[in-house]
Order: sequence, then C-alpha cells, then structure tokens
Amino acid sequence: MKKLINISILLFCIAICNAQTLKVTSDKNPALIGEQILIKYIVNAKSKNFIGPNFSGFKLLSGPNSSSSSSYSFVNGKSKSEVTTTYSYYLSPLKEGTLIIPSATVFVNDKEIISEPVSIKILKANSQQKQKNNSISDNLYISVKSTKKNIFVGEQIIVSYKLHTRLDLENTELSSLPNLNGFWKKDLETSSRFKREVINGVPYNTAVIKKSVLTAQKSGELIIDPMQVSCSIRIANQNNKRDPFANFFNSYNIREEIISSKSLKINVKELPKPKPKGFFGAVGNFKISSEIDKSELKANDAITLKIKLTGTGNIELIEPFKINYPDDFEVYDPKVSEKIFEGGNKRSIKNFEYLLIPRFKGTYEIPSYQFISYNPKTKKYVTQKTKNHLIKVLESDNNEGSAISFSQQKVEPSKKDINYIKTTSLLQKKNNKKDNNLVYYILFFLPILIIFFNKIYKILNSGKSNSLSDYKHKAARKIANKKLKKAKEYIKENNYENFFEEIEKSLWGYFADKFKVEIIHLSKESVEEYFNKNEISVEAKEKFISLINECEIARYAPSSNKNQKMTSILDEAEKIIVNVEANLK
Repeated sequence: MKKLINISILLFCIAICNAQTLKVTSDKNPALIGEQILIKYIVNAKSKNFIGPNFSGFKLLSGPNSSSSSSYSFVNGKSKSEVTTTYSYYLSPLKEGTLIIPSATVFVNDKEIISEPVSIKILKANSQQKQKNNSISDNLYISVKSTKKNIFVGEQIIVSYKLHTRLDLENTELSSLPNLNGFWKKDLETSSRFKREVINGVPYNTAVIKKSVLTAQKSGELIIDPMQVSCSIRIANQNNKRDPFANFFNSYNIREEIISSKSLKINVKELPKPKPKGFFGAVGNFKISSEIDKSELKANDAITLKIKLTGTGNIELIEPFKINYPDDFEVYDPKVSEKIFEGGNKRSIKNFEYLLIPRFKGTYEIPSYQFISYNPKTKKYVTQKTKNHLIKVLESDNNEGSAISFSQQKVEPSKKDINYIKTTSLLQKKNNKKDNNLVYYILFFLPILIIFFNKIYKILNSGKSNSLSDYKHKAARKIANKKLKKAKEYIKENNYENFFEEIEKSLWGYFADKFKVEIIHLSKESVEEYFNKNEISVEAKEKFISLINECEIARYAPSSNKNQKMTSILDEAEKIIVNVEANLK
C-alpha cells in the first residue's frame, strides 16, 4: 500500500514539473499615463493558436509579435532540447488607476494553457517630467527615512538610505558614512537590485543602499550626519554625426559625481524616573520563561537551566542574568544562542543555558529571576518573573567529593588528630665563633649589594639599550595579533565581507576589553571620552575612529577595491592597537 502511495505521489510531482505554464511579464509596474509598456507571454514549448486578452483601458501600439528560440544540451550521454515561444504587446495606458489585463490562452500539443490575469498600477504623470531636467539633483539623489523620530533611550529605529536615479549609472561606491554618535548600530542586509518607483508622477529606478538598526544610548536631539555616495554616470558622447563609426566605438563618457543625503534629527527622551531597582536597560516588548531539563538527579551530575527571552526591542544588547544559585552548586558561564530578526524589530529569540552541578545530597531551590523592561508603547515599566525550580539531589554512586563534603557532614573529633608537644629535644647549643659571624654578615649583605650594583649597571647602559620599550612593544604586538587572528584567516580565504566585519569587531572588542566598556555604550563618542580620560594622543584617537569608518565603507566597496585594501587595513589595525597600548603604558 505504501509503495502505491509513493508511486502516486512521484507521478503527481512529475506531472506538475512537466506541466506547461503561460507566464506573463510587464517591463513597467507602476507606469504612467501615455508611457509605453511591454507585455510578454512566454511558454516553454512550441505553441499555436494564441488568443490574446482584451486590453481595456490601454491603447494597443503593437502586437501580438511572436518569436521563438531553441536551446540544445548534451549531458551524461543524453541530449535535451528546449523551445521557448514568446508573444509580445506594446501598450500605452489611457487612464489612471489599477488596470487589469485578463488571461490569455495558447495551445500546446492540443492542450489549452491559460495565463494568470495581470494588474498594473497606472499613475498620473507629472507635467514637468516630460521636459527632462538636466540638473543632477533632480535626476540622482539619496533619500533617508527613519521608522520613528521621537524615541526613548534604549529604543530602536530603522534608518534606510535609498538611491533614486533617472540616469545611466555604471558604478556606485559609498565614500562617507554618517557619524552615529549616541547610537549603537547594526547593519542589515540589503539588495542592490534596482526597482521602478513613481514619485510625484516622476519614474525613478531605486535601490536601498544601506539599512541600519540604531539604538539610542543617550537623551537629547541626536543628529544623523549625511551619507555620501560616489557615482559614475554614463553620458552619451556627442560625436560627429557624419561619422557612422564614431558612436559605435566610443558611445559614452564617464562623469564622476558625489551626492549626499540630508541629515536626520532624532529626538531621544530620557526613560521615566525613578527607575525600578533591577532594571538594566531592556527596552521593548518581551516575554521571559525558564525551564530545567530534570528535577531529580544524583550529586555531581549536571543539570541545565534554560532561560528564554522573546519579543521585540534591544534584545541583542541584553546580557546574561545574575541568579542567586544555591551555594553547593557549581555554576558555569551560560551558553548564549539567539535568532535576531531586523536587529530586534521583528520578534526575536535569545536563549541562556546555564550548566549547574550540585555537589551534595539534599533538596534545593533555584529562585525565580525578576526581569524588568520598559515598554515604549505603553510607556510603563513591566516586571516579569521566571518560575522557581525545586531540585532533589540524591547521593552520588561514587565517593567523588567525599573529601570536600565538610559543609554537609558532621566532623567527628579524633584523639589522634593533634599530637602533644614534645618536652624534650635533640637540639644542642653551639658556641658562637667570630668566623661564623663573618659568614653571616657576608651572606646577609651580599644580595643587597648585587641588587645595588645591578641597578647602577642598568642606569649606565640605558643609552645603549631600550629593553623596557622593546618589551612593551612586544606585549602590545601580542595583544594585536590575538585580536586580529581571525581577520588574517579571512585574507587567506579572500573573504572580503567577513574580513572587514572582523576588523571592525576586533577594534570595538579591543576597546571594550581594554577600557571595560559595556556593549550598549560602544560608540565613537565613548572612544573620544575614554581616550581623552586616559591621555591617549589625539593622533591615535583620530586614527582609531578613522579606521572604523574605513572598515564600514570598505564593506560596501566593489571587490577590486576591497582586495587592494585588505592587507593595508590589517597593518593599520595592528599599528593602532600597538600605538594605543604604548600610550597606556
């Protein structure tokens, strides 16, 4: 019976795969009144008796125009041929609104195939757009958009930069990124594909070139600086029209333009006071739960406590919870796993798994944890608690830990644990002699003299050797090599994207570790603050910030440029870490 079912499913799948479809495409959607639209009906077979739809609301300029193409392939000793038939129409919309083109019909091997209906949004054209403005700013610009402009400290926004063009672009490259002082930033993936948009009756090709999640770290009016993009524009070459080959061999010139977005103001409000005790900066809409994998086990066996945090907000910045475990539990650092969507703006999950090992027999309780967050929608602090868990620990099968079980077992006194002091001794008194006194004084003062003369020797030879600075430089290089180890591996793999991301992470990680800065407070402002506080040179501070900016830009640069920059940026990153270490010491 199972075989029959499997065969039936297989035959059904084969039938679906081999079934022919009549696909329909439109080169413009949305479109403007009076524009020319190309509609194509495509079937992957030799067809006949095509019946076109009724194009109500459109003026038929041309069609149906049929064409066919064939392809042949020879794989594993088997030849295969494919035929594609295309029917095309040129239309011009006559009125504004959403116009529906009904289904078309075609016959393949005497079998009728029907296409899906197509809806096309028709907009009114701007009267000025017919006279195409030669100004660059009207035909090429960057728009910046934020999901919110009034937020609380710790609340997130998504900022998107979109490139709008009516020109023929050969290449685009980010030349300057905004300085996001006061924000924690995470870049989101974007597609570089252009799509058609009609804005105020004017058609543009648009692409989102950068999209970031920003988390406010301080209150006040924060300014997001403009972003700059370098564009290479193809401009038709106005050659001598009498020369038929001039345009063929040199059809266009390249013009370089740098365009900028506008700055953006974000008003950030302080969180309401007083802040409840136990609030550590979680802002959003969250739910917390906890569970254990077993409630009864033997001493020295492991148990896992899993705390699950779900919701939207700055979940990525929430650090492991501090829970008051029983004293007789050995606790390991938690394993953190997360699934973050759009930087936490969509429902995300973060798990903390704590490995616990009870050492002694007894009944224990893992207390509940109180999680406090601020919900910006309700404008209230929300307190949630996890469950408390009772755990029964049985006696261990082996005697591991019996030697250290004094806290749980009663210690019985033993008569033999302390011996009595002996009243007799075999030691004999010796007479003091002058030669013994001389040896004593020599041995006493000799180490002092050695240290003294060694110090003088180092002072006399300080001009010849700079051993202390060499040692410091060597130690600093070790720190740099440790931080940049992964980045060096990415160079060998030619992994451009991960290389620049790793350099940026390494610099931020070094800064956070060296100056004990929490992740939520990482920003270029905090770099300036801590570098100034520790009297690090202005040159080192500016180079550190400049290198972070360069890594951000390089991640979006063309591959050829990235390849040239990888080695030099790695050297610069190593030098700046060594420089900062030298300044600190």
